[in-house]
Amino acid sequence: MAFSPLSFLLGLATASLVPVLSRVMRPLAVEVTAAGMGMVEDARRIAAEQLESLEDVLAEARARREHLDAEAVAAEDEMSDSEDEADAVPEAEHEEPATVGRPRRRTNGAGRRRAS
Repeated sequence: MAFSPLSFLLGLATASLVPVLSRVMRPLAVEVTAAGMGMVEDARRIAAEQLESLEDVLAEARARREHLDAEAVAAEDEMSDSEDEADAVPEAEHEEPATVGRPRRRTNGAGRRRAS
């Protein structure tokens, strides 16, 4: 293999450029890494906030469901209690009382409102 001065000069240039490039590229790499870490922290914060909101909604829904279940159980107990009482009442008391006059009329209260 023959000696090539051009190849030798390219090798020397490369050897001198690597330290220069590393001095320039290192701060750039540090800045890019710091920016990336900041974005990851922001993404984690946003995800945590969204997860907390979701947990709040789930807790509210769970409480609402328990409230509705409690109401259903109470209504069922009330129904069974009234059925037990109805079974214990003699037949004569099952008759509806006679109404005197007209039955009461239900309205939405529009007649009582004053015109503005």
